[in-house]
This record gives sequence, C-alpha cells and structure tokens, in this order.
Amino acid sequence: MEPPSNLALVPGHVQAGGPWMTAVVVLAGVSSVTLAALGVAVFLRRRTRSHLLVALALLAFASRAAVAALTLTGVLSEFDHHVVEHLLDLAMAGLVLAAIYYARSIEREAGVNDP
Repeated sequence: MEPPSNLALVPGHVQAGGPWMTAVVVLAGVSSVTLAALGVAVFLRRRTRSHLLVALALLAFASRAAVAALTLTGVLSEFDHHVVEHLLDLAMAGLVLAAIYYARSIEREAGVNDP
C-alpha cells in the first residue's frame, strides 16, 4: 500500500502540508506558549535564578512551534528548520541542566539535605 501523495517520509520526520499539519502546529504552539507563560509567571513570583533558567527553557520550547510555522509557510527551508530545531534543543537542555546545577549548588551552600 502506498502512502498518501501529500506525505513524504524523511528520517525522523513525516512532512505533510494542509489543514492537519496546521492544526498540529497551532495546538503545539498554544500549548507550549501556555507552559512558557506559566514558567515566566512563576519566575516573576519567585525571582530566583533557577526559575529564570527554567522559564527560558520553556520559552525555547515554545519557539519550536514558531520554527515549524515558519517552515510550513516557506520562510525557513527544511535544512534551516532542522538546524534551528537542534539549536533550540541544545539551548533547552543546557538551560535545564544549568537550573538543576544552580539549584543544587544553592542547596549545598545552605546546608539543605545535610545529615
């Protein structure tokens, strides 16, 4: 059985145009922007460096939907899409690791969890 003509398999991705892909990108965008907004709200309430780093990681996560939208509209090429997507992955991972490291270093300085 042949795949539908509007789908093309690419390693690690299925590319499709049309209303379904648009709906998926919009849903992902709304969800990730909501999470990012909550992360920023928590940072504004707590005002700690680790909360800032997590909020920035969530903003990087939310920007992935914008990258997908720019690719669907033809502003970004597939190559640029993948490069930007992987750079955002790197930024998210680095920010989360930095938040964990910073939070743990503060715990050690404060003597939290010491026997």
